[in-house]
Amino acid sequence: MKKIIYSDEAPKPLGVYSQGTVGGGLIFVSGQLPVDPKTSKFIEQDIKKQTRQVFKNIEKILEAKGAGFKDILKISAFLLNINDFKGMNEIFQEFFPVEPPARTTSTVKVFPP
Repeated sequence: MKKIIYSDEAPKPLGVYSQGTVGGGLIFVSGQLPVDPKTSKFIEQDIKKQTRQVFKNIEKILEAKGAGFKDILKISAFLLNINDFKGMNEIFQEFFPVEPPARTTSTVKVFPP
């Protein structure tokens, strides 16, 4: 049975979706943008700050179900500019210094407003 995850400490969804769901022993976290949940403002320009905020948001959603980064099996990362890959990767290394999850990184043209 599916259960919805909600955390007041993560940004509210921008559309019709849940922050996360649980089912079949797995936790699924919806895509997170670099939004500060306290101000609801998008963090601009700095990919390292943006990546760090995304991971903080993911952390709060996982914590709502008693999970953490050690439980992540796969991450799909989306960048507007492939030149940001190095900076994003540096922050990724901070959060996953050993045994990182599987990851796919793609570039996209736009993110939702």
